[in-house]
Amino acid sequence: MIAGLAGIGMTVFLILFRSIIQLKIFSKLNTKQSFRLIVLITSMIFTISIFSIVMYSINNTDDSPGDITVVVHGKKSKNQKVLPNRGIVTLVYRDVLINETINSKGEAIFKQIPADFFKNEAKVEIRFEDPKGEPYAAVYPDSVYTIQRNKYIPLVVELKGLDTLEGIVKDFETGKPIDNVAIRVRGANAITNEFGEFVLTIPEEHQEPYKNVRALKEGYEPYTQNEVPLQTNQEMIVMLQKIKQ
Repeated sequence: MIAGLAGIGMTVFLILFRSIIQLKIFSKLNTKQSFRLIVLITSMIFTISIFSIVMYSINNTDDSPGDITVVVHGKKSKNQKVLPNRGIVTLVYRDVLINETINSKGEAIFKQIPADFFKNEAKVEIRFEDPKGEPYAAVYPDSVYTIQRNKYIPLVVELKGLDTLEGIVKDFETGKPIDNVAIRVRGANAITNEFGEFVLTIPEEHQEPYKNVRALKEGYEPYTQNEVPLQTNQEMIVMLQKIKQ
């Protein structure tokens, strides 16, 4: 239809130009007037051509499938790969869910995505999960993303539950809770309360999946437990033995 309109317009102007020639209008005009008339006709033809091209581009949307690449990385840098060859990325668009596994480069490549995903700047939700159950999640879970054909989307993820460590300290022989025990990990310290309970709040710069935990109390053997997992959110139980006299 657009091409047809452009053709009609061009035909009208060609007929008009031919009539001008036949009527010898140019012979009645001076050089300056003739030049202006030619410029006017050329400008009108050029305008119609540009209009036709723009209208064609707007109406000729690509209905073919496309690809989307989601680049998954940690908070520290874009080079911090998270669960390569393991993590699952899910695209959510309306009631459609599409899953893809992250490759060795930290990318989840979605191929042959339906054209509807790309129309009208469609918004999608992107989810991330570990099939083995570790509590990884997107840093900005409520965000929506505008997808574009053959473009990549950065997705920042983190391991949840690394900011606290909770536990209780008991006497190895009696099983009774022990108060005023110093609990230490790299970057944080705490003292047990009257019920032997402690809560360590770990600053972001010292958050790690595993921590070495020490417990110190006068009259008891120093206690150390290495590689304590923080992300499980389970209460840590520390059993202290009294120093033998």
